[in-house]
Amino acid sequence: MRQLIHYRINWKPGGYVPGAKRGSAAGIGEQLRALVMLRDNPDPRRLDLRASMRDPFGRLWVRDFYLNTAFKVMVLLDVSASMAYTGQNERMRVARDITEQLAISAYRSGDAFGVFSANGEILKSGMLPAGVNRSSWLWVRRKLGELMPFGDSAAGLLRIVPQLPQRRSLVFVISDFRWPDGRLEQLFRALAHHDVVPVLLQDPAEMSALPRRGFAALRDMETGRARFVWMRAALREKIEAARARHVRTVQQVSRRFGFKPFVVKGAFDPARMNQYFMERRA
Repeated sequence: MRQLIHYRINWKPGGYVPGAKRGSAAGIGEQLRALVMLRDNPDPRRLDLRASMRDPFGRLWVRDFYLNTAFKVMVLLDVSASMAYTGQNERMRVARDITEQLAISAYRSGDAFGVFSANGEILKSGMLPAGVNRSSWLWVRRKLGELMPFGDSAAGLLRIVPQLPQRRSLVFVISDFRWPDGRLEQLFRALAHHDVVPVLLQDPAEMSALPRRGFAALRDMETGRARFVWMRAALREKIEAARARHVRTVQQVSRRFGFKPFVVKGAFDPARMNQYFMERRA
């Protein structure tokens, strides 16, 4: 049985669509919003006897609660050529697993779920409009399973931003973030209105597959160009340092905008993402 992702947010969604998260509007929920007079909210089931008995003017008071509200969960998926990498796991398969699990979890929470896919352009074949649909995970499995990553750019993700909901949403950006300098900051600045979860995909084989010594082919996954090098300890350390620097850059840019990246090392583990949301909320 699949484990649900219990995504948590630190803000109150607006709107009046019932859901599982504490909203900002008045309605049926668990958190007390205010005490109001019965004439303003004529629901005797919520009568507060203590407040009513203490009122010197004999007015009746009822409890008013925050409405449990639904919101939109959106996935922005990078399908540029580097996402075709296969090591211990297929990178695109990992991205699909995450998206599929989010689709199931959003439906179970009553939240709308949508997907946008892009390389240099927005791919209509990888686009699912936001909605509450119990079969959205099947769409993800079928359609994203058919997508073949290509292209040397993920610039199309920036063109998606105007098509996102105007109301604040939870947005997952799934990528290896092998982008030109400044591109990530540009995207995050455009997404600053939303609650963004950068999902950084890595694979242990990126380092473990390199020989300790001898000839090795280093391939640029975005352009497809390869060059042969003589692997030695100093070069291996340089590659490891570049990989660590890439992770730090993603973390630093994310923190600058108040986001916290979730790093996937190999296969996707829903339990780790649940732990991530618990720590993010603390």
